[in-house]
Amino acid sequence: MKVSGNTGRVGTTPGVAGGTPAGSVQPATTSSAPTVQGDALSVSSSAQFIAVARAELAKIPDVRTDKVNAIKAKIDSDEYSPDSGAVADGLVREHTPPASDLS
Repeated sequence: MKVSGNTGRVGTTPGVAGGTPAGSVQPATTSSAPTVQGDALSVSSSAQFIAVARAELAKIPDVRTDKVNAIKAKIDSDEYSPDSGAVADGLVREHTPPASDLS
């Protein structure tokens, strides 16, 4: 057997630069990366109420097809006779600004 000329200390790894003695403990490297926090959102109770109200209103159709179909059926069968006075009053009320807007 041939022994090389490398003479190292006992417990070192020959031929490896920076070898450490056997049995020695190296301190663990702890890289504590900064914790990234996410965005936060705070919503007032009024905004929550509005969101719930909007969601409920979205469920209601814009056109009440059951009423429209019932009136169409009455018109087609000549059974529809609205009160002309009530219709005129409704039109005037709808297109007249409130008294508070006139002053």
